[in-house]
Amino acid sequence: MGESAGRAADVREVLRLRRASQEFESLLLAQMLKSMRRATESWGTGESFAGRTVWRELLDEQLALAVARGGGLGLARFLEQALLGRRPR
Repeated sequence: MGESAGRAADVREVLRLRRASQEFESLLLAQMLKSMRRATESWGTGESFAGRTVWRELLDEQLALAVARGGGLGLARFLEQALLGRRPR
C-alpha cells in the first residue's frame, strides 16, 4: 500500500470514528431528552393528538443528533480522540 493510500485509509478511519462518536453522543442526548420530557409531562395542558408519542420521540432524536453534530456536550470529540489514542484537546 502506498503512502497516499495509507493516508486515505487513516482519514476514512478518523471520519468513521467521528461519526460513531457523534451517534453515540446523540443517543445519550436522546435518552436525556426523553427522561426530561417524562419528568415534565405532568406540567402539560393535557392536550393530545394522534401520533403525539411518536412525534415527540422523533423530535428528541433529531434534536439530539443536531446538538451532537454541532459540537454537543463535547463527549463525541472526547470519545473520538480516545479511540484514536490521542489526548483530547
